[in-house]
Amino acid sequence: MKYIILIASLFWVTINYAQHPQDNHQKIMNKISKETPQDTISIAVLLYNNVVLQDFAGPMEVFGKAKKLTKGKYKIFTVGLTSGEIHSENNLLQIKPDYTVDHFPKADYVLIPGGSMPIIEELMKNEKLSSYIKEWYASSSTKVVSVCTAAYLLANTGILDGKSATTHFFVADDFEEQFPKVKLIRDVRFVDEGTLITSSGVTSGIDAALYIVEKHSGKKIQEMISRALQYNYGENEKWPVAPHGMRYRSKRNN
Repeated sequence: MKYIILIASLFWVTINYAQHPQDNHQKIMNKISKETPQDTISIAVLLYNNVVLQDFAGPMEVFGKAKKLTKGKYKIFTVGLTSGEIHSENNLLQIKPDYTVDHFPKADYVLIPGGSMPIIEELMKNEKLSSYIKEWYASSSTKVVSVCTAAYLLANTGILDGKSATTHFFVADDFEEQFPKVKLIRDVRFVDEGTLITSSGVTSGIDAALYIVEKHSGKKIQEMISRALQYNYGENEKWPVAPHGMRYRSKRNN
């Protein structure tokens, strides 16, 4: 009789879970969210014409999922260098940023995605942008995060002098030559220098975003997002090697 009752109980539990999987999943997520101390943070994502889509879409997806899991503790918005729409690299996407760089809400993080080197070299000449980057860095309440080649924009202002940083593997030698006062770190996904976080190539922006989520929302939330994205988070990674000895060299180093 005991075995019959046990089997019946297990059958009821299985049937009940099968009928309400979404409810059970939501209960588990709610429980983890309640048990995890949460900070409320805001992230501004800088956008400009010909920005690399994955450089900002990856981190925004991470922060978007964190927002859902933490019941709105993450505030994410976009900031344009100018008013009006911008387009991503190869005109893949047209976007109307929420604010302009001249006026946007206080942000705990300003994330700067990368672009192709010709675009980055043009942005390095943009004195207005350089001034804002130095201003954000000087603010005690704001951290600046670069993805991929955007490390050039930070280094160009001098704020990385004497600090460690990383960038896309393909331009690493050029970066090191252009900015000898910066300690380039290789074979990593990102480098945290406190008020500055630099990440290496393209998808490493996802790792930097997951790292930030862990700092503010804990390991469990970070792992839930990694699983949802089917993404293997990591801090270190042996960089690929360009074929046939190829390497990028900017006009400045020619």
